[in-house]
Amino acid sequence: MIKYKWQKSLLLLVVLIFLFMVFRFLNFGLENTGTQRTLSFTHGSDVLSGTLILPPHVVSPPFVVLIHGDGPQDRWSNGGYIPLVRFLVSNGIAVYSWDKPGVGLSSGNWFAQTMFDRSVEAATAMKQLRELPELRNSRGGYLGFSQAGWVVPKASQLTKTDFAVLVGAAINWRSQSIYYTGERLKLEHYSVDAIREAQKRAELEFNEQFSIAKASEPCASICTRADFERRNSQSDSRKDISEMHTATLLLMGEQDRNVDHTETVDVWHRLLPRDVSRCIKQLPNATHGLLRSELFDYQLSSQWPVWKEYLFVLLGRYSYSPNAFNIMAHWIKDQQCLN
Repeated sequence: MIKYKWQKSLLLLVVLIFLFMVFRFLNFGLENTGTQRTLSFTHGSDVLSGTLILPPHVVSPPFVVLIHGDGPQDRWSNGGYIPLVRFLVSNGIAVYSWDKPGVGLSSGNWFAQTMFDRSVEAATAMKQLRELPELRNSRGGYLGFSQAGWVVPKASQLTKTDFAVLVGAAINWRSQSIYYTGERLKLEHYSVDAIREAQKRAELEFNEQFSIAKASEPCASICTRADFERRNSQSDSRKDISEMHTATLLLMGEQDRNVDHTETVDVWHRLLPRDVSRCIKQLPNATHGLLRSELFDYQLSSQWPVWKEYLFVLLGRYSYSPNAFNIMAHWIKDQQCLN
């Protein structure tokens, strides 16, 4: 009898876990999140298609313009933004994002963009949002990832920007490339000496391949990935950071394998003008995108095994460093630096 009850309880537990997992997978999306509206804008010859999500029952909500990192990302970064967007909207914050040029419903070619182009594009989106009746009296800013470290400091100077949030922000294209190489080899268990030699070679190759003169050359025909890297190879955010006047939250994961978090934090501490409100944090056990490093210690999401993709969906916002989303929400709403 006791054995039968134990088996019955175990079966019930398995069924409940299965139903919970099914529920999580069926509800991993934005279909029932806020009030959604397709909103497109034009930048140069590109028509960028995006989505604005407004929180329900909130008058003049604060809003964020999402700025993608590297790669051919659609408006919700192939689902990667979903936990964050749902959290922000549930906390009364509006969110706008668009497909990169040539991705999804947007025309153009993101390989043809320089970081300055991306800054102008971001500022154009911000201006359009401020013209909407629902957001005319709202506070608005950027929430950007990785390459946004080159985009947001400039974009915030091109149009009214009340605040900025940066995650895994890069500083210098060259140093970031060399750091990335070193971390890749660490993951492949190379020795310290071998990594040091590889980074020296990478530095020499970078200097030969990406000169200032070559970076200024236009694409020969249709811009490719190689053109994108060449034309952006001299990117450095120091000057734009030193000229910023926008309250900024900077979040860096201490286990960032893509960007040197110590360099980024040091540069922002030193160069952001003293009279500018800031909140600069390094989160322990967090990756480049602030995911929990004990579960998602990779440089690219494309490197995840399939079961990690399922785990991300199952955990949702709990895939991320504890309190990371709360820190963002408090800064967006009233520029409060949450401990």
